[in-house]
Amino acid sequence: MNGMKLIRNLIVSFLVGALLCAQVAAVSREEIQNGSILHCWCWSFKTIEANMQKIKDAGFTALQTSPINTCLVGEYGGLEFMSPELNGKWYYHYQPTDWKIGNYRLGTRDEFISMCAKAKELGIAVIVDVLPNHTTPRIKEISPEFIEAVGGMDKLFHKNNDHGIRNYADRLECTTAHMGGLPDVNTENPLFQAYYMKYVNDVIDCGASGFRYDTARHIGLPDDPKDEYSKENDFWPIFLGKKAINGETLHNAENLFIYGEVLQGGNAREDAYGAIMPVVASDYGKIIRSSLTSAKLNAKGLSDWRHPAAPNLVTWVESHDTYANQGESAKLTNVQLRLGWAIISSRAGGTPLFFNRPQGAEATQFPGASLIGDIGNNEFFNKEVVAINKFRVAMAGEPEELLNADGTEVLVVKRGEKGVSIINIGAKAHKISVPVALADGTYVDHANNAKFSVKDGVLTGKVAKQKIAVIY
Repeated sequence: MNGMKLIRNLIVSFLVGALLCAQVAAVSREEIQNGSILHCWCWSFKTIEANMQKIKDAGFTALQTSPINTCLVGEYGGLEFMSPELNGKWYYHYQPTDWKIGNYRLGTRDEFISMCAKAKELGIAVIVDVLPNHTTPRIKEISPEFIEAVGGMDKLFHKNNDHGIRNYADRLECTTAHMGGLPDVNTENPLFQAYYMKYVNDVIDCGASGFRYDTARHIGLPDDPKDEYSKENDFWPIFLGKKAINGETLHNAENLFIYGEVLQGGNAREDAYGAIMPVVASDYGKIIRSSLTSAKLNAKGLSDWRHPAAPNLVTWVESHDTYANQGESAKLTNVQLRLGWAIISSRAGGTPLFFNRPQGAEATQFPGASLIGDIGNNEFFNKEVVAINKFRVAMAGEPEELLNADGTEVLVVKRGEKGVSIINIGAKAHKISVPVALADGTYVDHANNAKFSVKDGVLTGKVAKQKIAVIY
């Protein structure tokens, strides 16, 4: 009797999962591009679902998860961000052992389905971080099923995987040798492509609206040199929905938001990658961080995206790499991060991504107040962040103009005839007088409730030190 009950429960669970998996993303690619993405870095599926309304209220149109596939557990499966003693390391997320939904850090496939259902209900797009370029270096931890499916260990990696990248400007080296000790998968192997396609289509069917491709510059473009084990560099045509593999094509391809981590420099071919998908504006992020540190917001310099694929970009003030890996941005304060967010999110081009840091002291890398799976700090729903997010959506389609007011401590971003944002990075309040196309009258800033006036096409008012104003 107990056995029959168990079977019935399993059948019910399967049917519920199948119904939820049948959902199609409710948020369009255009809505994602015109909005902003919250990077729920290391949040579990349950944590994301529990805070979905807060994400919605904060004005984000999309969220990005950490990698959701099976990943390295290590000796103890710790959940600390960086703890050699307990074996908790954030980058274990980035060491795949198989391509199945669910891991010990973020949760189960059923929990992912439930999270996506909640996101769809609230009109939030789900973007999943994926990393087909490599596996964990702990080869014994790789799933035997995965190895067998791709044709055995000899077929899993590129021929060039016998050494690390010697020259990043050499495209064959960059796309086929291993990077940072992570074995380089033969992403052109049709058996691998078929196996990986089952995974990404499952993720889409369960409710995802897109993907962020980690280390995208290390997966060859069609006209890049080919590895000895590869017949054709066709990964991107297949996984951008232009070509089938074994008769299977990418589900809902025309509506997905897919972008690549193509870090600039060293013959990265960011222009070629940017012609087929949005790519990250890593150099622009450096310019933003430099401006925040120097407290100088030069309008001319900040107008330049520093990217040949502009404006087909994903922008950030900091990424999980600049915070957790390099530590380059970890010393930025919350105020600096908010001011930087106001710059990138006020602009017409690019799609901004807000990296949610772990809980704890600001300007500190891994402050130790939270674990992997927990929500991060509360900066993503700070009133200034919320105001800028909503301003961005309201200004969709409007042209931009960046200019300085009262010196380089104050940056003004004008959006057509509809609105303006003002960022004061200085240590004192600034009075501003800026020509605008807004109707005459009194305006209350959406971020900090300061009053501004427009008379005869000139906006006047005062912006408090290290604050923003959002007027529309």
